[in-house]
Amino acid sequence: MKTNFKNLVRVILALVLAVSVTLSLFGCVTYVKVDGDLPDGYNPEPSGKIKLQYYIANTDADKRSVNDWVAAFQRQYPDVTVTADLSSVGKDVIAAQIASKTVGDVFFLWETDVYNYASVHEALMALDSYVEAYDIDLGNVFSAIKDMGSVEGKLYMVMRDYNHIVLRYNRDLIKAASLRDPIELETEGTWDWDTFKQYCSQLTTQEEDADVKTVGCSLRLGYAPIFIPFLEGWGGRWYDKENKKVNFISDANVLEGVKQMVELVQMNVCQYNAAGGGGSIKETIDQKAFAGYNPESQIVFNDTEFPSFGAAGKSYESKGIDWDIVSMPKFPTHKVGTGATGFAVFNGTRNADAAAALCLSLYTEEGQRAYNGQEGGSVPNVRSLADASFWRVPFADKEEDPEEGKNYYAFISFPEADTYGQVECVIPPEIASIVKEYMATVVPNAVNNVRSVDDTLKKLEDEANEKWDSIYNG
Repeated sequence: MKTNFKNLVRVILALVLAVSVTLSLFGCVTYVKVDGDLPDGYNPEPSGKIKLQYYIANTDADKRSVNDWVAAFQRQYPDVTVTADLSSVGKDVIAAQIASKTVGDVFFLWETDVYNYASVHEALMALDSYVEAYDIDLGNVFSAIKDMGSVEGKLYMVMRDYNHIVLRYNRDLIKAASLRDPIELETEGTWDWDTFKQYCSQLTTQEEDADVKTVGCSLRLGYAPIFIPFLEGWGGRWYDKENKKVNFISDANVLEGVKQMVELVQMNVCQYNAAGGGGSIKETIDQKAFAGYNPESQIVFNDTEFPSFGAAGKSYESKGIDWDIVSMPKFPTHKVGTGATGFAVFNGTRNADAAAALCLSLYTEEGQRAYNGQEGGSVPNVRSLADASFWRVPFADKEEDPEEGKNYYAFISFPEADTYGQVECVIPPEIASIVKEYMATVVPNAVNNVRSVDDTLKKLEDEANEKWDSIYNG
């Protein structure tokens, strides 16, 4: 019975394909999508017109990246014409266009949108069948990037780059404290959380007669790509999609990770960077807030990502400071916050073959060289280009210039430790908003003695689980 049904489905798909090809003789589409599934043996031959929407092209460099990618794609598929709409509009406009089915065949998404649009609104086309049809090697894609575009095991979004959190640091202050360079420790495998805390303690100078007051680090502890690794770094499991609940106070390992964040600030060796969201630290006799400290000359370690790496580096150099980057320290369970944005195919596209081909070209060397091979580009998402030189800009590479070069390796280090950098990537948006609200205040509230870590996480867990239960059980 199952075999007959499967054959019937194949016959129906073949008929749909035959009808669509017939319609193409009258100027219509070349293929009608059926949930992204393709008939067995179907060989797509992309042609016709598609529209690409990229609504955050705010700079000339952004536009060059997209235009170079499109140009490279059209050289490979000369029968496809891509119209790139680079109009700067808000997410709400794209959301309205998706709802009214007027959005482009391919459109830009944040990683935080994938779960919502794929699972809740069913607005994205699954790309798995096209991965096979176009012979895309997903094994060459950094696994966290691939997973970030997937929901319930299906691929819906193709990420344009690879971006995980690293630390930039003032090497002059490291030398002045007679400490070993953290890159050496990273190479030895000893750059871990306990070592990092020791460094921060030794690098914090608050004496009134100090020539320069310094603090060990500044971390955006209210920012999801920073706090999520803490939730998982001591073996915790903070969300459970199978049972539809979160575990913050009930999982002792999650609780430990949050307490480690609070302890670092309470040690007076870390500036709580409120840029990640949440409140600020009140400076008291017992607690230093480090307000006004210069991020390059007075703060030794700052968390950063590749997009902000160039500007930050130039700021160090304008002050004559020796600096570099190093991987985030290893937690007992090694986790590194990772994120990326990318493109998806609209579930109502009338040219699925061409739209899928354009999206998936970002998971090839050619697509990555085109998109990330110039100013405005980023770290390639395919492993085979990890050691390529074209993306290692704007400073010299440490491999080529040990004295002045920068440790670009940090941006591709420990991919096996990557974890989702955004809450919305793994749980429903209604639950994610509750988690983010509480996690943005848990550290300042605890340090300021407004509310204990346990109380905050219990409120978070109770409210989130009540909401999750109401969504699915009424």
